[in-house]
Amino acid sequence: MPDCLHPLLLLLTLLDLGFVQATDVVSVTGLLPLWLLAAASPWLRSLQRFLSYRIAWNVGVLLVFTLLVRHASTTGLLHMLEDGLLLAVLCQVHLLNNVGERQRPDLVFFNSFLIAFVTSFFAPDLWWSLLFVAHAIALVPALQVNVLARRGCEVTRPLMLAILRDSLPRTAAIGAATAFVFVLCPRDFRRPGWLGDALALGAQLEAGLGEQIRLDNERPTHLGNEIVLRIEPDSGEPTSVPHHWRGTAFSIFEGNAWQPQDALRFGSPFSTDPIWETKPDGSWRRSMRPQPGLLRVRLYDTACKRVPSPLSACALELADTGGLLLAPKPYGVFGFLRVDDAPQNSLDYTIRLSAVPGRMTVTPRAREHFLELTALAVPQVAKSLAQQLRDQLPVESDPATIARHSARWLQEHRRYLLPGEPGFARNIDEFLLGSGGGHCEYFATALALVLRLQGVPCRLVGGYLAHEWDPATHSVIARARDAHAWVEALLPDGSWLTLDATPASDVMGTRSATPTWWSSTREQLEGMWNAVVSFDGKKRTELVDTVLNLPARLFATVRDFPLATGAIVLAIGLLVRARRRKRQTLPAIVDLLHAAQSCGLQLRAGETPRELLQRAAAHQDPEIPPARLATLEKAALQHEASRYANATAGRER
Repeated sequence: MPDCLHPLLLLLTLLDLGFVQATDVVSVTGLLPLWLLAAASPWLRSLQRFLSYRIAWNVGVLLVFTLLVRHASTTGLLHMLEDGLLLAVLCQVHLLNNVGERQRPDLVFFNSFLIAFVTSFFAPDLWWSLLFVAHAIALVPALQVNVLARRGCEVTRPLMLAILRDSLPRTAAIGAATAFVFVLCPRDFRRPGWLGDALALGAQLEAGLGEQIRLDNERPTHLGNEIVLRIEPDSGEPTSVPHHWRGTAFSIFEGNAWQPQDALRFGSPFSTDPIWETKPDGSWRRSMRPQPGLLRVRLYDTACKRVPSPLSACALELADTGGLLLAPKPYGVFGFLRVDDAPQNSLDYTIRLSAVPGRMTVTPRAREHFLELTALAVPQVAKSLAQQLRDQLPVESDPATIARHSARWLQEHRRYLLPGEPGFARNIDEFLLGSGGGHCEYFATALALVLRLQGVPCRLVGGYLAHEWDPATHSVIARARDAHAWVEALLPDGSWLTLDATPASDVMGTRSATPTWWSSTREQLEGMWNAVVSFDGKKRTELVDTVLNLPARLFATVRDFPLATGAIVLAIGLLVRARRRKRQTLPAIVDLLHAAQSCGLQLRAGETPRELLQRAAAHQDPEIPPARLATLEKAALQHEASRYANATAGRER
């Protein structure tokens, strides 16, 4: 492998490490040694001539490889993925540091492409896409340099710069062809791919809405920054938007997990929440008195198959019902299905809120269900804490008072921590004892347990905490990191009371920060990416109409701004003329360099073409064939003609 190729291979390796880092599957600590070894490769390659270094390096790689394979084969699926990605980048760093002059770097290129492909299933769309653009820009010139080096050409600095300039249009052409194919056949990026279906890792690797809530997962959770929900109130005031947007209700506790509320346990599909009824205009209503004002909602994350809504929602209407089928859930939230050929874009709908809480005549059987606790699933510390909280209130306290007191006590006496942070509780027992902190699911589980133990029926709810105000769009937004869990208590009058035991200052402070130029830029990039992944047949039609109307718009612009149009045309003409002159001189230089190389010579610094020609004529060891010498003489004369023709013409005038 020539030395000129190593910087490009180093860049590809660093981008591969970036791909793996973007997945958040491998910890920063696990990748740090590989980052250091890759960055130090220019110096480490110089040690390859020492036998002791080669032995130590290969023994170390084999040892790490063996440990990773053993760990991957004896642990669960998540660790298998982590170890597999580590193995891939370990091989890449090993190849980078050990490819010598006699080896071809083909395996480096293949492994780099493989890492980029595999990580696309697990990395956030935006960051992986930015890294892939950089990867494509680096890969094309690396392949060109590799081809020239294998043909025996000496890749000098000027030639390297020329290759880089030449590769950019090629990369742009590939990108344009890809964009053209995408416009013709839009791909739904939010539809799960075959690898995602096979591994079923999406809900485990990122915060979001899932079909169950597990408490035994201590793995650090990726808090995505992408916007999943945008709520625009008619009033323009953030205070008119509820914080808690429900996705799924969970009522069955199994010790380490919560399972969704099951209507079959009640004897009636709708016996705990006011019933949704469809109207002739396609909207849905509940028998609750609406209050003034309307909330316009856009749901970007449609993979959850839920239509998030507040507990007080009493009217819901989709902006576009084409290809959609709504199904009301027994806990007052809508699920939806799309037909196969329906556009997989964002979901727009409007919501009206009720002026009074919804009430329902709840059967004794349903109330008993929301009090059920399996004896083996309830920690003893939960029973002690429930009794302690109950003793702090008067005997005649009503369920609402008991519920609010328990939630407030947890807010004040337990710590909020995210999985993976120092001090995070290993299980719900440690959290209840106070020896470890926990996230919102621990707070919600603790509150649900102590409430049921005190005779207050309740359920756990998963959804989004919408609290971030966007002044630019006058809307409240919820991001992927705002996935949240809280509790709803069933009161004697048949209404539900929302209770959030998680400290608001901690959870909002952890999930939001003061907007910076970087966060604003990142949000804009994510918005642009959302526009790409939501591109469908409808938007394609709009794009075609825009292109067809472009000539009329250009004519109107020229007519309205003739001076500005003339200035732009003049500037473009000057740029084209300068570019054409440059292209006229560049082939002459390239021909001269090729002719000199065929003679076994290299143009020296400061040497003119005539001096190069004289040196070639005097060269005797070995003697240059007359045909090659004639080719060099012709190239030198052509170079002089292209270089000095304009200056000679000027002097003659």
